[in-house]
Amino acid sequence: MKKNEIILVIGAVSFVALVICLSMLLKNKLAPETCGCPNVIQENFVYIFIFLASIFIGCFVYYLLSLKITIQQNVINKNIKMVMDFLDDDERKVLKEIINQKGQTFQSELTRKFGKLKAHRIIRRLQQKNIITILNIGKTNEIKIKPELKKELIK
Repeated sequence: MKKNEIILVIGAVSFVALVICLSMLLKNKLAPETCGCPNVIQENFVYIFIFLASIFIGCFVYYLLSLKITIQQNVINKNIKMVMDFLDDDERKVLKEIINQKGQTFQSELTRKFGKLKAHRIIRRLQQKNIITILNIGKTNEIKIKPELKKELIK
């Protein structure tokens, strides 16, 4: 069972218990008075009612917020898939290699796998598409995924 479903079940159970508690609280109010004695509601019922109401409201709010977060994550995943679809095969391979290296690597490591000229051209294309940044460090370049993409691509 997913976390959202468990929270939903807890909320439903607390709602049922809340209705039962409310009916017990109101049963004396709705019954006709036989004597002139005031009906005293036990404090325990009031505390239980407040407790169950807070659990129900908390579960309901959590469920709604988790739905919103799930929808946002689905949109982000769809956008990442769309970005990956716009890349050609070589660009995808290089980007996956950078992702495997925790979002940053040296160009020299990529040239060992793809060749100097091919790696250079792919890196330049990825830079033009604003997917990576290139930092000159001595005789080699450090390749980093843009921070806004990094947190979504590297999980």
